[in-house]
Amino acid sequence: MKAREIGIGRMFFIKLEPSDDLLEAITMFAENHSIKSGFFTAIGAIKHAKIGYYQLNLKEYKTISLEGDFELVSCIGNITQKEGSPLIHAHIVIADANGHTYGGHLLPGCRISVTGEVFLIEAKNTLIREVEDKFKLSLIKIK
Repeated sequence: MKAREIGIGRMFFIKLEPSDDLLEAITMFAENHSIKSGFFTAIGAIKHAKIGYYQLNLKEYKTISLEGDFELVSCIGNITQKEGSPLIHAHIVIADANGHTYGGHLLPGCRISVTGEVFLIEAKNTLIREVEDKFKLSLIKIK
């Protein structure tokens, strides 16, 4: 195990509008507000979902696409830096009208239907990601 104190900086509330892409909006917000690292939570409603499941044996994501009206039950993630740009790593859980849930990695293409409510907390210190050859994933490096 490795750990590093990162401190707490600014805190933001972000209201997403219909048709906003959840991942793109958070990435753009981080870029526009010079947020190098942080974490966030989100709730709301989704009309189109793209969720990923990392297949370790293949070292690639399987994409699951869902259409319809869904509650955004939970989305939690972090913001780090990869090659000087923000990289968002988040997991999402959505529920359909029958209460069935679907979850996995947040991928581009999750579109807001009614609203998205994001609370974002900036970290004072930057966390950097680098590709780990063993898994072919960009993982946080703590030195």
